[in-house]
Amino acid sequence: MHSRQFVKLKKLHSNIRFTSLFLGMLLVLNFAGCATHSQNEQELQKNTHFERESISTDKADSIAIENKKTPLSHPKTDQPANELTPELLYDLMLAELALQRNDYEIAFDKYYEAAKQTRDSRLAKKATRVTLFSKNDEQTFKAVKLWSEIQPDNIDVQQIYASSLISQKQDQQAVIYLQKVINLSDTFEEGFKRSFAILETVEEHERANSLFKQLIQNYKNKPIVKLYQAKLAFKFVDYPSTEKYLNEVLTVQPDYLDALVLKVELLKKQKRDLQAIQTLQKILNKLPDNTALRLELARLLVKTKSYEQSMKHIERLAKKELAPEVLFAISLLAIEMDKLDEAKQYLERLHAHRLYASESAYFIGQLEAGRENYAEAEDWFKRVKNGKYTFEAYLGLAMVYSQQKKFDEAFKLLEHSSASNDKQNTDILQIKAEVYAKAKDYTKAYEIYTEAVKLAPNNHDILYGRAMLAEKFGRIDLLEKDLHTILASNPKDNQALNALGYTLADRTDRYQEALQYIERALEINPEDVATLDSMGWVLYKLGRHSEALKYLKKAYDKDPDPEIAAHYGEILWVSGQTKKAKFIWDKALKSDPEHRVLIGTRTRYLK
Repeated sequence: MHSRQFVKLKKLHSNIRFTSLFLGMLLVLNFAGCATHSQNEQELQKNTHFERESISTDKADSIAIENKKTPLSHPKTDQPANELTPELLYDLMLAELALQRNDYEIAFDKYYEAAKQTRDSRLAKKATRVTLFSKNDEQTFKAVKLWSEIQPDNIDVQQIYASSLISQKQDQQAVIYLQKVINLSDTFEEGFKRSFAILETVEEHERANSLFKQLIQNYKNKPIVKLYQAKLAFKFVDYPSTEKYLNEVLTVQPDYLDALVLKVELLKKQKRDLQAIQTLQKILNKLPDNTALRLELARLLVKTKSYEQSMKHIERLAKKELAPEVLFAISLLAIEMDKLDEAKQYLERLHAHRLYASESAYFIGQLEAGRENYAEAEDWFKRVKNGKYTFEAYLGLAMVYSQQKKFDEAFKLLEHSSASNDKQNTDILQIKAEVYAKAKDYTKAYEIYTEAVKLAPNNHDILYGRAMLAEKFGRIDLLEKDLHTILASNPKDNQALNALGYTLADRTDRYQEALQYIERALEINPEDVATLDSMGWVLYKLGRHSEALKYLKKAYDKDPDPEIAAHYGEILWVSGQTKKAKFIWDKALKSDPEHRVLIGTRTRYLK
């Protein structure tokens, strides 16, 4: 039996009493200056993770030097230390105009010099912003250094400066400021987390370890230090060291939750799933309402095929108001466990979230198509209006049209198709070929498969599909050529091995050769229904009827597919069990009255 699974100038008044008011107004302006600068603002946010707020709110912004996120609190903004002059205000206006014209050199020079003169932290911040637009690392470092000098007791600014020092590879100075961040924090734990968040951005293993060891010299025995030592080792895939440090932490504090969570991640990486499950269960005893941890436990239980236990956790989660992401995850878990009714219920709940409407509709369409509820699948695929699954839903719609023999609708949809890349073009060709084959236009289907092979010569699904069409023409030589191409690339492709063996057993008298291919396929996947059927069939051809009957009964009990029923019934018939054979054929015929193999077999014996 064959099988394959697819699927972004006004003059200034000279009266000095207006200067403070004017500066305040200037600083309230959005950093971009005017609407024409909005595109640059988007680019800034995209490339630097810079989360902007109005300066007039007196809250510090989240800022990241060279793409390194730094968590900030909200310190009060310093006031100007020096009296502002008309000349200085003129320079500030020039800076704003320069920003509007994307002239970052002038904007930076004016803001930086104004900050140096006034010692105003707001201007130092603005100078820093400009350099993030221009992506000038040297100017960024210069501006942040000044900002740090102006606000030496501002933990957020010192954290930014430490990050900048690391970016400039000034590690000794960086350690001094990382230590300063710890000292300025309310607690050691808070400060150490802040410092580690900066240190963790270092991508060189030895350098990161060196920085860490310098930072922890006076705190080596604190559990949190050991925990972050483990985190650093984990980042660099040093799992033995990760385990060593975690054990040191958990020996002192067996219930240290952060350490236990990291231990779960380590055990997963080491493929020690049962121990990861035990650790997660221990954590959930203390945090029974933690959705993320319970979801992770359900995932691991599915992975270890503990489906009933997993379903209990999923059902417990499903009783809560869940974030869309969690609903989506438990839907997929339910599908994996073949709990399709439950999966559909979760997906329908997800569909109520506007941002997930199309995504959930696609997966419901897939689910219903898999259950052969093609009309319902069609309805759901049509609801996919946008999002990342639009193209897949479009292909799915074509296939369910085909399954309902709405070939005109399928061909019309496919003829108006458009692809954005070669892969999508290949996918469209593959679906076209499958629809033509379903419509029994095998010549056209073979031509389209050949066109697809030219685009993707190593695509095994396409080669397999073309091989199966060649069999319909009686061109076993072409079938063998495509299947051997697959096997040359992947000798353990059990579906190609099975298809080759089955075809040789069914369409030729090369039974011993066929048996060898099927035996190899069965070694790779002993429970594959199609291969069990093929083994029974080739043994039957070899005259080994009693052995054949065992394999075909096992295949039929797993899946009473019409073709398997045809084979099973035939061997029952020749073995003298004619009534049972007829019963099996008649039952299969009710599920598929037009099955060619089944009808042919039944007709031969019931003349």
